Amino acid sequence: MYMKNKKFISIIWWYHKQIFNFENEQNYHIFPIEVMKEEWYDCEIFAIDSKVKIEDDPNFIKWTKVIYYKNFLWYLIYLFKNRKNIIYSNSLTIKTLVVWLIWKKTFFYSHSFPFWNNFIKKIIIQFFYKFFTKIRINNLDEFKKIEKIKKGLWYICPLSISNYFLNKNFEKENYWTWIWNLTDIKNPEMLLKLWKKLKENNINYKIKIIWEDRYNKNWKSFKNLVLENKLENYIELLWYLKPKEIKNILNKSLIYLNTSLWEWQCLAVYEWALAWNYLCLQNILSFPSVFWKNAFYHNSSEELFENIIYIIENKDKFKDKIIQNQNMILEKYNYEKQKECLRKMFLEN
Repeated sequence: MYMKNKKFISIIWWYHKQIFNFENEQNYHIFPIEVMKEEWYDCEIFAIDSKVKIEDDPNFIKWTKVIYYKNFLWYLIYLFKNRKNIIYSNSLTIKTLVVWLIWKKTFFYSHSFPFWNNFIKKIIIQFFYKFFTKIRINNLDEFKKIEKIKKGLWYICPLSISNYFLNKNFEKENYWTWIWNLTDIKNPEMLLKLWKKLKENNINYKIKIIWEDRYNKNWKSFKNLVLENKLENYIELLWYLKPKEIKNILNKSLIYLNTSLWEWQCLAVYEWALAWNYLCLQNILSFPSVFWKNAFYHNSSEELFENIIYIIENKDKFKDKIIQNQNMILEKYNYEKQKECLRKMFLEN
């Protein structure tokens, strides 16, 4: 039975179309709502700059109230009126960080730390963090980066991962995959440099890129650059796909590539690891802290090229890395385990 004034509010910035394709266990926006519904809390989603109608999400939980952002003053008034409730916020934006102003039971999910080399932004974010009840982070290495801000502030609780993409079959085709929206921060220029080098060395693999082409430099999309460099036979843009279509592609993919300049906890890398893919990952905090020696890391297109050649020539030697990754993900990022982790974070004194 629901109790009066027992309310949980999730502040969500930029709910977008891709989330509609998430498996239930991986829908990181709905997941906290599910946890608190089980604890008999009335739940609300406050949506800032949403790109979709959240109620249309296949994983949307009935009887959850959705409130859409109107203006900043109205938002602050809403926060003040709900200052006695549990409020959970995410994304590094001013709108999501100002939740600390109500100085009550507030939680923030710090997805990543892209600004640690920018002194001014670092100081601003650290200032905001100090006033939250808890900051949710993904792993111990992130904790080591920021533990000095305030003792007792941090709670390590990563995302949960669905086993929908689990694949034990090592029958692969001659292509690799890269997933997520093509933006500047995803560093797709590295892919162009890589495939030029592969082409020069007569290595005829193809890369399939899933989701949108949002790249725009000098009025050119990534597709424009692919055509200019005559790489259309090597780089295939697939746009939106349904989960079943994605699963079919990644089950046949040999290597998963990531070239991002920064990531928080990238869901795609876990899905591809479960699907028996070798991992070639950008050497950023999000990845070595999780996969350790069971992935290949790069800082440049040259290093990425060398890693790929090494995998192709020695792939049978590294099957144990894939098996270890699969076992680690299934055990550490288990749905029920992370549900309990969130429950403790929100409810323990």
